[in-house]
Amino acid sequence: MSELLILIFVFYIIYLIMKKSKNTTEIPSPKAKAEQPIATVVTKATPKTPSPAQKPSKKAQVVAPKSVVATPEMNIPERVGLTAGSIWHYLTENGATSVAKLIRELPEEEKIIQRSIGWLAQEGKITLDVVDRIETIALKE
Repeated sequence: MSELLILIFVFYIIYLIMKKSKNTTEIPSPKAKAEQPIATVVTKATPKTPSPAQKPSKKAQVVAPKSVVATPEMNIPERVGLTAGSIWHYLTENGATSVAKLIRELPEEEKIIQRSIGWLAQEGKITLDVVDRIETIALKE
């Protein structure tokens, strides 16, 4: 048992010696540069006088307010359904297409397009294939 304690003590001394040798006596120089003071330039502002040809209008101009037309917001299931229809028509006209190109071509958000593709796949209307790491989508025949 005492041999084990002596061995541990020796390794501890070696550890301390190695740890001290890693520390250098050099003082590290700061890498950040001191901030230079900013010189302020004072300019005199000249008062602007209105030209005699232009008279300031004393009446405030009235701007007609634009009519606010409330556009009905569609909920997500409606948007997914309409986008699925758009995907269906796009694939009918253009045939098999990569999903990335479909996302670029359709005006809807990507997440809505992805959900619509999922809906069409769940219904069994489309096939999804991966060719050379490119996902392609096509209508089932």
